[in-house]
Amino acid sequence: MIKPYYQDEHATIYHGDMTQIMPELQYDLIVTDPPYGIEAHKRAQPGAVQYRPIIGDSDTAAAAALLDMLNPSKHAVIFGANNFPELLPHKGRWLCWDKRLTKAADRMMGASFELAWTSKKTGFGQMIRCLHGGVVNANGHGLTRVHPTEKPVPMLREVMEKCPPGTVLDPFAGSGTTLRAAKDLNRKSIGIEIDEKYCEIAANRLAQEVLDFG
Repeated sequence: MIKPYYQDEHATIYHGDMTQIMPELQYDLIVTDPPYGIEAHKRAQPGAVQYRPIIGDSDTAAAAALLDMLNPSKHAVIFGANNFPELLPHKGRWLCWDKRLTKAADRMMGASFELAWTSKKTGFGQMIRCLHGGVVNANGHGLTRVHPTEKPVPMLREVMEKCPPGTVLDPFAGSGTTLRAAKDLNRKSIGIEIDEKYCEIAANRLAQEVLDFG
């Protein structure tokens, strides 16, 4: 097993390719947002923060690799899966993240909602409401994203509260918000990230009690 890039009593981060590291790990559920060919770093508006390109975000190969490796006995929540429905193993159940909450907030720049596929085969779809956008960052007032597809910690905490107990794996950990959300809930987590710069950012996020990446 590769040596961890970062480790504390709750979280472990591995720097490398998830296809090589994930088979060696023990976990109970996956919560992740894989790259799937949207080249998110190019979507910044003029004058906005310019992000590092996401490795593997030129096609759906990374998402396909993840789905090929899914353990059907483990629960999974995969954001952005509506962009690659032809790759999904079954219809599952969908989670909708409402990012605006009100009609007035719909004027905020960016997508007003995001979808995540869940591996459940029974039950109903679910809604999570967490105000977040270019004007309002759910992680805290005055903070800016440090990753182009960064999901806010409060929203991810609510996702995990709807999931089975156990260790959370994020094979595309990015800036570490999934791991931070798990830590806040006193859950163990494992992250894999191929870009060392984002490993560093995620490690800093986990090490801080109060987030401040502005």
